[in-house]
Amino acid sequence: MRIVVSRSGGFAGLTRTWSAEISTSEAEERWLPLLEHAPQEGSEDVQRDRFVYHFAVGYREVTVTESAVQGPWKELLDRVRDAASERHDEGPGSETC
Repeated sequence: MRIVVSRSGGFAGLTRTWSAEISTSEAEERWLPLLEHAPQEGSEDVQRDRFVYHFAVGYREVTVTESAVQGPWKELLDRVRDAASERHDEGPGSETC
């Protein structure tokens, strides 16, 4: 199953996207429940020049503010970024980070 994380906003307003492949069982046991219990979009005020993160695991998606990316959200973000970085380091033919 594919996990896609996009970060938008910030001072320059650029969007970065990272992705990783995980097993369906890991997604169901660990990451899908996280998305199901995510804070409702708009429940926190989005601050100017701060990032907003969009997490997609399979067909489930959630958007969280930068201040909410801690604990398991931070772990998920780091895991996907690391996997994307490893693919990028593989050289020609690897996916773009």
